[in-house]
Amino acid sequence: MRRLVPALCSLGLVALVASTPQAAPARRDVPNAELQDTAKAKEKVPKPPRTPAADSVRLDKRAKDASARPLFTSRDPLPFTLTANFGQISRERDSTSKKEFDGTLVVRDEAGTDRSVKVRLRTRGHFRLMARTCRFVNLLVLFPDKGLKGTPFEGQKSLKLGAHCQNDSKYEQYVLKEYLAYRIFNLVTEVSFRARLSTGTYVDSASGRPLQTRAALWIESEADVASRARGQMRDLRRALFADVDAPTLDQMALFEYAIGNTDWSIYALHNVRVIRQDNGIVLPVPYDFDFSGLVDASYAIPPPQLAIKSVRERLFRGPCRPRDVLTERLTLWQARRAAILNEVGQVQGLEPREAQYTREYLTEFFDMLNDPRQVKRAFVDGCLDKPGM
Repeated sequence: MRRLVPALCSLGLVALVASTPQAAPARRDVPNAELQDTAKAKEKVPKPPRTPAADSVRLDKRAKDASARPLFTSRDPLPFTLTANFGQISRERDSTSKKEFDGTLVVRDEAGTDRSVKVRLRTRGHFRLMARTCRFVNLLVLFPDKGLKGTPFEGQKSLKLGAHCQNDSKYEQYVLKEYLAYRIFNLVTEVSFRARLSTGTYVDSASGRPLQTRAALWIESEADVASRARGQMRDLRRALFADVDAPTLDQMALFEYAIGNTDWSIYALHNVRVIRQDNGIVLPVPYDFDFSGLVDASYAIPPPQLAIKSVRERLFRGPCRPRDVLTERLTLWQARRAAILNEVGQVQGLEPREAQYTREYLTEFFDMLNDPRQVKRAFVDGCLDKPGM
């Protein structure tokens, strides 16, 4: 019995302890609670469904940002210096090549300070990439993600740079007249590439010596053109006339006729890009006008199948339209006559003789619009009565 008492006491103590409520180890549980809260916070919040109103706001912002790019808010020729190994670059003549070269672009920022920007360069083009055509090739300039704020290139990712081709003053005049072509189409429609005239000094990094200073041309990025038109660029090859917006197509075809350019094709996307808007409308946009009669480059020869003797000889390559529709399209051009002819005198560096030659060529076009017989011959008898080109 004496042995049982301590044992029973021990059992009672154990039972008492077991039955006493235990305080929760709060500090030990807190981290688990925090982990659970963090996990919940990391759960993806579902995106709200897209609505027409939200899409409109998004498109408006993209268009506003693209329109405000500083490179294209001024018409003053932009001086820049580009340093690279131009010996290596000039040997890269493969039109399919994606090889990149180091370069340094120096340009003055909005505070008037010279800014040095590390860029990457690629050769581009087809005909002008041939060694027999151009010693100095056209370039694609790839910009860094940072370091552009306050410079004319703020907001740019990549841009085409149109160069002078040959170290000859007449080739520099070609650059200026091609710039004029872009400006003319800007006056007709906003669905067009903008261009910024520049003066480029090119320095060879291998020797450290300047090569030349010539007129150059920065061409707006495809993404920004599409954004301003509230759409996106699409690689829609084999498009026919019926596949694209009729008013936009007609104005493009009339523009190409006005500057004497037959070097384009919607079907092959040759010197034409297409923008698809959210509503499905497809807008053609032309570029690259060095084969036009307006530029009248010495190397520009019309295709033999067109049966024209010179690029200065105009040939309409647009679709046939009813007379009332054609009259409406031509009325817009007649209303732009004064502004377009005035634009010739606004191109800095264009020699007086070239300016007169160019103004006379454009005047011929506008005078023709006032002659019903010539209008019928060019746009009614001469239109393309087929699905596309």
